[in-house]
Amino acid sequence: MKIEIKDKMAMNVSFTLKDLTRLGVSKSQIWLGTTIYGTRVRIYTHLLIEPCLWLKNSSRGNGGMALEDASLGQVNLKECKAINKRLKEIIGFCQDYADAVTKNTLHDEALEHSAENFKTFIYAKIDGKDEKRQLDVEDYIGNYIQTKCSMLNKDTKRQLSKGTIYNHRNSLRRLQQFCKEKRIKLTWKLFDRKFETKFTEWLCSQSYSANTIACQYSVMKVWLTEAETDNLITDKAFHKYPTKVYNVENIYLTEEEIQRLYDIDFKSDEVQKELGYQISKGGKYEQSRDLFVLACWTGLRFHDWHNIMAVADFTDDYMTVHTHKTNKEVIIPLHPMVKAIVKKYDGNLPRSGDKTACLKHIRECGRIAHIDEATSLCRVRGGKSVINRGAKYEFICNHTARRSFCTNMYLKGVPTISVMAISGHTSEENFLKYIKVDRKQHADIVARAFK
Repeated sequence: MKIEIKDKMAMNVSFTLKDLTRLGVSKSQIWLGTTIYGTRVRIYTHLLIEPCLWLKNSSRGNGGMALEDASLGQVNLKECKAINKRLKEIIGFCQDYADAVTKNTLHDEALEHSAENFKTFIYAKIDGKDEKRQLDVEDYIGNYIQTKCSMLNKDTKRQLSKGTIYNHRNSLRRLQQFCKEKRIKLTWKLFDRKFETKFTEWLCSQSYSANTIACQYSVMKVWLTEAETDNLITDKAFHKYPTKVYNVENIYLTEEEIQRLYDIDFKSDEVQKELGYQISKGGKYEQSRDLFVLACWTGLRFHDWHNIMAVADFTDDYMTVHTHKTNKEVIIPLHPMVKAIVKKYDGNLPRSGDKTACLKHIRECGRIAHIDEATSLCRVRGGKSVINRGAKYEFICNHTARRSFCTNMYLKGVPTISVMAISGHTSEENFLKYIKVDRKQHADIVARAFK
């Protein structure tokens, strides 16, 4: 039989018998044979057959097959059919090899066509030890996550963000913890229709939020879909795992609160008393404050504003930013505060610390600026509503700057489409999730329209 390789050549494969009578065995071994670049390759199929039941010249072009004749009797006929079925599978392994040789994608390099590689490949298939099946679930998922590190986002054509890789690793860690605590073996059979109930109950017992649980299932469905493609999982139950996320309560800073942040004088006695020691130890409170205020008037994500000079070009009145997440260019007018901040650093804005350090700085600045209005936010954790209470600055996040921009522009009456053009939102539904307006503010907006 001919197996096409790279559309330029064909590898002829055939099945032959090896006589074992000298060893006192009546049956003969069935061997797969071919020649690759002048080297003869012979592979034992682990099949035995009586020579009288073997047809040398097969009409199917396989170069040998077992006879399928009813006159041989039911026992022999059944045995011959089983042998031919297995031989057909081995021919399929040869075709898999041809595919591996011709494969040349972003993540899979083509296998070199050689006698040794063919022998190793086919023996692994025959022995049931092909690479993906050797891996247990944890290794399979771990390898998949490692592969994602070099994968490209389908929309932006850029490598996936560190946040995406982190979510996958964190999801695997949770799954491993669940199996360990429940003393369950992590196999592909675990993911049946009962798994969702058990796993969700456990996630709730760990006080995970509703959106964290939805994210967990969303990531797992990516793994399981890949495993399904590789024929490692057959149960379709995972397709119904819940992945819907919910809009959650978050704060935004008013223009007046942003002004208070901006007005902090880091050289004053009051601030030096509060932060002097931390600043002397290298705490970049002022730089973090400045970049956060800049973000409040530009709507940029942390990934863009924490190292703004790497992605932005400034003119007197505008900044042009090539955003990382969406790979799109946005043009943003410069608010007077932003102009002053750019001038303060002579057009060379600093880079902030990491997310954790920057957030610590900003919350401290919020405390000093007396952004301490009593605030309560409701979260769903462990399947229950939990109300968190505290001073407003305690709820500030790095992303609060982006929410503040969208909300303040909305309250000013700027058309949604114009705000979205700057914020980079691609759908009004997602944009509206950023608008943090209470019922009274909505009423005031309508009231202004009556005047």
